[in-house]
Amino acid sequence: MSRLGIRSVELNEAYEIFYLDCQSRRLTASTLRFYRVTLNLVFKWLRSEGVDRLDQVTAHHVRKFLHQRQEAGLSTYTQHKYARALRAFFNFCVREELLAKSPMATVTMPRVEKLIPTSFTHDEAQEIIKACDTERDRAMILVMLDTGVRSAELLSLDVGDVDAKAGEILVRHGKGQKQRTVFIGLKARKQVMKYLAQRDEYRAKSPLWVSETTGERLTRSGLVHLMVRLRNRTGIAHIQAHTFRRTFALWSLRSGMSIYHLQRLMGHEDITVLRRYVALADTDLEDAHRKHGPVDSML
Repeated sequence: MSRLGIRSVELNEAYEIFYLDCQSRRLTASTLRFYRVTLNLVFKWLRSEGVDRLDQVTAHHVRKFLHQRQEAGLSTYTQHKYARALRAFFNFCVREELLAKSPMATVTMPRVEKLIPTSFTHDEAQEIIKACDTERDRAMILVMLDTGVRSAELLSLDVGDVDAKAGEILVRHGKGQKQRTVFIGLKARKQVMKYLAQRDEYRAKSPLWVSETTGERLTRSGLVHLMVRLRNRTGIAHIQAHTFRRTFALWSLRSGMSIYHLQRLMGHEDITVLRRYVALADTDLEDAHRKHGPVDSML
């Protein structure tokens, strides 16, 4: 027991309690993986500093760890990711009375550099679609481009979640376990139906995307391998699953979609993240006016 009456626990013990709480709250698999990978790396570093108990961690340790990540050249987003995980973990420990005060209480969160979101041009998107050599791959790419779903949401889809005739997809396992409906156009619907037509057998509860080698639900690793194949075939270096989500956001805003409609389609809690895309879309408008402004054009 500490002098404040709080039992001193090992980092691993506190982590197990935290992780069990995350599971009981039914956090998504990607969120659980985020906490597992991030926190275990931090704990490994803390043990190298001679820290193995929860109440031994100080604000100095946290700042030193984050500074070393910065010195290692990690992106500001990655630095912020570590800080977010630590803040969530230590706040939980305080609430559960495993810790008197969070060492993050006096630590300033790393500032995230505001980068212009990377997206595909229309020509790049066409090239990517042409590089797909299976009906499944083409269907996946079109669905990602037309809906902006997260990779975890994409992989968790079942056949019954897709109403190809109505052009609706029910995302059952969105961030925070929130459901929402997204939509696909005629071309994406047609491609999904072509893909399903070649499947030997499936039911409503069957996974929508299956591995072409095992026949089981496609995994995150399988999706990553698809992105690598497409990068190698096209030479487009920024082909990643999340780039399709960014592209959906930017193209939607450029075509005049309300940011609030886009927020609901993408499953965001608020419009904070989307403001970066609005700024980029506004830049597009400024460039267009510079080229085609009616007064300057007639002079």
